[in-house]
Amino acid sequence: MRFLSTTILKTSALLGLMALAGANVLHAEERPQQPNFVILLADDISSDSFGCYGSPNPNTTPNIDKLAKSGIRFENMFVSQAVCAPARAELYTGLMPQRNGTFRNHKASNPDVKSVVHYLGDLGYRVGLAGKMHIGPAAVYPFKKIPGLCSQCNETNPKPDDWSGFEKFIKREPGKPFCAVIASIHAHSPWTVGDTGHWKEDELVLPPNLVDTPETRSGYLHYLAEVREFDRQVGDVVKILEESGQLDNTIIIVLDENGAGMPGGKWTVFDWGVRSACVIKCPDSWKANFETEAIAQYCDIVPTLIAAAGGTPPGDLDGRSLLPLLKGQTNAHRERAYFLFNNRVNETKGDTHFSIRAVTDGKYKFIWNLTPENLYSVNITTCDLTGKVRETDFGRIYPSMIDRMETDPHAKEMVNRLRSSPQHQLYDLQNDPYELNNLAEKPEYSEKVTKFKADIEGWMKQQGDDGHLDPEGMRAINVADYEFPYPPKGSKKSAK
Repeated sequence: MRFLSTTILKTSALLGLMALAGANVLHAEERPQQPNFVILLADDISSDSFGCYGSPNPNTTPNIDKLAKSGIRFENMFVSQAVCAPARAELYTGLMPQRNGTFRNHKASNPDVKSVVHYLGDLGYRVGLAGKMHIGPAAVYPFKKIPGLCSQCNETNPKPDDWSGFEKFIKREPGKPFCAVIASIHAHSPWTVGDTGHWKEDELVLPPNLVDTPETRSGYLHYLAEVREFDRQVGDVVKILEESGQLDNTIIIVLDENGAGMPGGKWTVFDWGVRSACVIKCPDSWKANFETEAIAQYCDIVPTLIAAAGGTPPGDLDGRSLLPLLKGQTNAHRERAYFLFNNRVNETKGDTHFSIRAVTDGKYKFIWNLTPENLYSVNITTCDLTGKVRETDFGRIYPSMIDRMETDPHAKEMVNRLRSSPQHQLYDLQNDPYELNNLAEKPEYSEKVTKFKADIEGWMKQQGDDGHLDPEGMRAINVADYEFPYPPKGSKKSAK
């Protein structure tokens, strides 16, 4: 009797396993094909340089504009920290800078962090990267190397792109999904690549946060040529996907990384630095063709890819999947986007110490300078430390602004807002997109300032961010007592 019962139990268990296996096979057969992903990442481009984002200068991004017309354009996509390594670490990990560990430029991520390579690899994807890396350690970012693109962003004469490595990567294992990151070096300075013939220097429309000097116009002209180079790369990739028959099952994401490497862009929390162009082209069957004002951040990309691949995003990521938005199931995403900037620690270069946090609800931006007494100095403003002009296209712009300070009130204002910003700044982004009119001291906005400040405090606590008020080897220069060395006393020398 015991034998019979045991036999019945074993038979029932076997039948159950067979039924479960059959159900799993059926589920696998019914599961939609996993899409491929291609992320095209620019280097140091502000979103207002893209035609589809309202560039006042024509002919900058015809290929990206074409994608935007048939895809999704995000009006409020942001990067948490507007500098290369933190931006990429956030994009690849789904974690904001403080939590992934790359909260300063050139700083490695925490060794226990996972990246898109691990998450998509677990779902059967091959994940590769062509071009600029600028992140580490390798165990956190074990991308398969796709040869053919220049990886050195400071290269003055990069070799022509060779797309054969990308073509081999996407064709290597037919039927197996892939994710490829095309990490361009354009438009990182030096601006030495591209055709400037699309514009006339004296007809360029400059962003109002810059100062109209010959040095600025020359730099901006060559910067736009590099923007056009990135756009050319986007067109090349789309053509390859189309010719290989992969386009109809590929989600293409175009991002501009952080803002232009000019005063008020990269290395700041101003919108010209943290607001990102984001165009997503989904397969035509998704019928995803619209513009959205939903607030999103770079950390949202990884969970979006995981969800689109059929996985479940980990609950401990800072990012949240945009898939419901892409599929038209919602038109909202975040209530706030948060930002930070910590200068890098480099004792040999004598970098200055300052720390800034910010938040936006899409309509207003609040900036909280945690070190308002300290001098702000970054890569493009080094003449404030050395008294010398860096003889590069980007290095001449800021000194040329200083040269105008005595005769041009706008130049004086733009220089001073970088050197020493107040503790609190509040901007109406809809009426003042370049953040030139600080509302923080106006009584009618005091309640909004208090609320935004509380939002930042709550976010910092959640992130484990103490504000990095310890200089950690950097120079803390009191700007009120500082004697600026440029231009040298008694000198009338121009920055030219």
